[in-house]
Amino acid sequence: MNMNTSLLTTPTLFIVLSVLLISIGASFTLHLMVKEIVEFDINDTITRFEQDIANSTLSDEKRKAEIQRFTRTLDSVVEQYAKDNNVTVLVSPAIVSGAEDATAEIQQALLNALQAQIDAKQQPSKASVLERAPE
Repeated sequence: MNMNTSLLTTPTLFIVLSVLLISIGASFTLHLMVKEIVEFDINDTITRFEQDIANSTLSDEKRKAEIQRFTRTLDSVVEQYAKDNNVTVLVSPAIVSGAEDATAEIQQALLNALQAQIDAKQQPSKASVLERAPE
């Protein structure tokens, strides 16, 4: 090989530019896919629920049902919050610093979801309304 021959011949230059463009594109795509991390104080949320349920006059069976409903609803609300806000939700003990606190928003969404479930149970079904309608 002649020492005077340039290393950046047309094919080599094309390969270097292609790799550079692919690298920039991958970095940009990765940047768009990275989600912001928010924190959620699950301990505070559970403590509040435990206090409410302890102060209630529910039977043990209804108390157990409420705990299960709370747990299912909490999971779905956190999942929906993460999806709607394009974030990753981590519990507060996992966060050292720097994450936005989403606890109040998630707790409010949880209360709304639990209340909506109660309201849905109290609404008569369409069939029962039709059955009661005068002819």
